[in-house]
Amino acid sequence: MFIAGGLIALGVGYLVYTGAGKEKEGVKLLGQAIGIFVMIAAALSIVCGAMRCAYLKAAGGCPTMASRGGCPMTQGQGTNS
Repeated sequence: MFIAGGLIALGVGYLVYTGAGKEKEGVKLLGQAIGIFVMIAAALSIVCGAMRCAYLKAAGGCPTMASRGGCPMTQGQGTNS
């Protein structure tokens, strides 16, 4: 889910960046800066989310989610009671 959201945000950042290229100089610079910021934040969220997912799978689930019925990544695998 985080990857899909990150990819959508990455696309929106790119649209802002390219759309700002058609504006006047002051607005162009601001729009491109905002677009670059959104793209960097989206890329970082994708990387961090993927690393978190890999860590949780290697650790055997989400210990913090145990009180809420278990980790959604391990549900349906017979590990939750």
